Amino acid sequence: MASTDDKKQREDLENEVWAAISAFEQIVQTIPNDRVSLEALFHAYEQVGDLSRAREYLLRLAGVVLDEKDREAAELLRERLAKFAVTDAAAKEAEARIERWLASDKPEARTHDVSDAQAAPPGLQGDDAERRSAHVTAELSFAWTLLQAGELTQEEYAFVAQDLSEISASPTPITVSVLHVLHDRGNRSLDRIVSFASRDSTVPIVPLSLFDVQAAAFSLLPFDFMARYGVMAFELMGKEALVALLNPYDQGLQAKIETLTGKKCHFFLTLPEDFDATMAKLAPPDSAKKKGAE
Repeated sequence: MASTDDKKQREDLENEVWAAISAFEQIVQTIPNDRVSLEALFHAYEQVGDLSRAREYLLRLAGVVLDEKDREAAELLRERLAKFAVTDAAAKEAEARIERWLASDKPEARTHDVSDAQAAPPGLQGDDAERRSAHVTAELSFAWTLLQAGELTQEEYAFVAQDLSEISASPTPITVSVLHVLHDRGNRSLDRIVSFASRDSTVPIVPLSLFDVQAAAFSLLPFDFMARYGVMAFELMGKEALVALLNPYDQGLQAKIETLTGKKCHFFLTLPEDFDATMAKLAPPDSAKKKGAE
């Protein structure tokens, strides 16, 4: 009986993946350069074992990334293309194009030490588009993990991905977050989803609303950065910091937070309503005015 149940679960998951594929292919028919949809289709076809189609969407994604001159996304794509480039000439050429562009693209402000980051943190100045793109990709990966685990249906996954794409295009520091999308849509399984994500990622949950956030900790990261990426340093322990976040899987963002703060950080997952309430309470006056005017 167990093997029959496992087979049924695999079949149900595969059906959901194919339904997601259909939804995203409709999007790219209308918006051919929609990066979220191209990324989703690459992952989906790779999941069902159709590497030829996965390669096709990866090549299309590479073309868009190069057109948009997104260095961080290009570096990630280079690694993915390398797997296909061994046997595929088109993938090898795309990889070579990325290599040439990365070698020629040398902006003056690509590196920052900690003091520079406090004044003009990466992701809020010239390379903002790169960081936003990487963040959307990480959030989409989060949603994909939830779909694979059966925590989201195909329909829920599709609207989460679409909402993320639309929110990420906003020039204002709106939090781009799977958990926010689910909360705003009134998902009744949000607590269960957060519990699953905490167990699966081994990142503990923190009830942020129960903490008196330390001003010295909160000031470690710029307010707009925290608002955009759903992170917040809330307490200091000697030379280390406790940081709440909304995506426990985004290792790249965690590394960047440690670079910005110059501290060893311990990360905790929090609920979107706790995060929003704390941010609203501690927001600087100009941010509050800006938010009220939107």
